[in-house]
Amino acid sequence: MRLEYLKLEEADLARLRRLGPVLEKHADDFVAAFYRHLLSFPVTRDLLSDPAVKERLLEKQRSYLLSLAAPDFDAAYVEDRRRIGRVHQSIGLEPRWYLGAYALYFSLLTPIVYEAFASDSNDEAALIIVAVQKLLMFDAQLAMEEYIQASEERLEYLTQELSAESRKLSRDYDDQSETLRKTTIQARAAEELASIATLIAGLAHEIGTPMGVIQGHAKQLESAVQGEDATWRLQTIQEQIGRISRIIQVLLNMARPRASKRMPVALAPLLERTLSFVSEKLKRRDIAVVTELSEARSVLGDAERLQQLFLNLFLNAADAMPEGGELRVTLGEREDQVVICVRDTGTGVRTKDLPQIFDPFFTTKPAGEGNGLGLMVCKGIVGDHGGVIEATSEEGQ
Repeated sequence: MRLEYLKLEEADLARLRRLGPVLEKHADDFVAAFYRHLLSFPVTRDLLSDPAVKERLLEKQRSYLLSLAAPDFDAAYVEDRRRIGRVHQSIGLEPRWYLGAYALYFSLLTPIVYEAFASDSNDEAALIIVAVQKLLMFDAQLAMEEYIQASEERLEYLTQELSAESRKLSRDYDDQSETLRKTTIQARAAEELASIATLIAGLAHEIGTPMGVIQGHAKQLESAVQGEDATWRLQTIQEQIGRISRIIQVLLNMARPRASKRMPVALAPLLERTLSFVSEKLKRRDIAVVTELSEARSVLGDAERLQQLFLNLFLNAADAMPEGGELRVTLGEREDQVVICVRDTGTGVRTKDLPQIFDPFFTTKPAGEGNGLGLMVCKGIVGDHGGVIEATSEEGQ
């Protein structure tokens, strides 16, 4: 099925077989160029400090190059290509490294192919290059699928852990007497936040960054892909990566507390960047975004915690507009203060509830849809930065 998507046909394999003598002649030069390229980056340079690792890597690269001329798409071939993704994952190298290797090989092969087949028609040389491109795309696809599968397994494990903890909380809730029920729930919720934060920290490092790297490289490959089926396959990869990234972003809203890092922060770019994180969700809910970000001086603060503040406010506004509406974000200065206003056209807050919205565990959302901590976290972040957060609303506005 994958070969059909890429339209890698028997004619392509015949052209690849013609590359055998060319690859044999230039394999050592290619491997040497690949090695020099790796030495340009601290991460891979440190990895190659072990002579045994270096020799094993160079041997594998030479073997891989020669195999491009005689691919046999059996189970062993697929397993070998998928192993590339697993090996990179096990040694802590992100997918951008093997995607970069494929791009490097392609750039090195292109002029060699045109030189070697100069006596043939120009079309033949171009068709050989296209066949090489299809094969490299097929190999990259297999390696990325392995990485994505591992990522999904981690997400499934995280879901099971959260479900198990949720069931445990429910049993504890039933066992408590009515007078102690609220206190027990709050204590357990605090424990949950700590354990979830630990899981999220690992999740963000192990999955979030690599997914962004894969997405970026997949985007760059769009111009190199030919054919509607191949383009569709590449778009499918990007869509699935985007789905994983959105799941991670929701979990990251509950990151564990840490020491603040204070430095000048330009708020306009930070607001725009944070809005981009939720743009797909807002679009899906038919929520229009209007921004009025005037020039404002930088503030001394922690950019990550401020981003969490804005993200919580934007998501809270989105939840208040289930039928769509308008999210308006303004930035300006008033006397000696920087002022940010987040306004929605949603359901509003009842007058009697308004004084409590920053209280811990207070929520107006249905059971299971809110934990009453988002606005409390917002107030804490603002206060930690020496600021003030206020809310005004009327029910239905």
